[in-house]
Amino acid sequence: MLLDVLLSDAMENELVDGLRCRKVSPKRKHGAVQLTLSAILRRCCGARGKVASEWRCVLESGVDELIPDVAFFSYERLLPLSEDDRDEPPFAPDIAVEVRSPSDNAAVLRRKIDLHLTHGALLVLDVDPQTRTILAHDRAGSRRLRCGERFSLDEVPWLEFDIAEAFEDLDMPGDA
Repeated sequence: MLLDVLLSDAMENELVDGLRCRKVSPKRKHGAVQLTLSAILRRCCGARGKVASEWRCVLESGVDELIPDVAFFSYERLLPLSEDDRDEPPFAPDIAVEVRSPSDNAAVLRRKIDLHLTHGALLVLDVDPQTRTILAHDRAGSRRLRCGERFSLDEVPWLEFDIAEAFEDLDMPGDA
């Protein structure tokens, strides 16, 4: 019993439509892309807000708790909150990044993207290290971006980067 409590407390969980979903522990490729996208967001956002990985948001419904791999919250939305609410905002981040893992459930990922967008996100980046693509979702729709293309979006004009940059840390020396 004690072991069950310790294990359940040690695992990060998200709540999606009230159902507990275990947050997958990242492997090398997932972690590398997550770190790189954090750095890109921090570089591009300047003094507009805060970027963090695994930043839990407890949506106002109380039924959903999301933990995007990377989150950007603008100061405009964060500063009016209490210190406690800043730690777990009651809305989705302005920009949420979800890095795919092989064990991800496609339906759960789609629902998380929908929840982010309906609870305040301007942009959700669905990042696939395997195909080295980014599916950018906003309220108007989505578009797939590949290496060789540049990311830019009218909703967040300050966020511009080459898609290949997000995946530059995946290759090992000597890989062809």
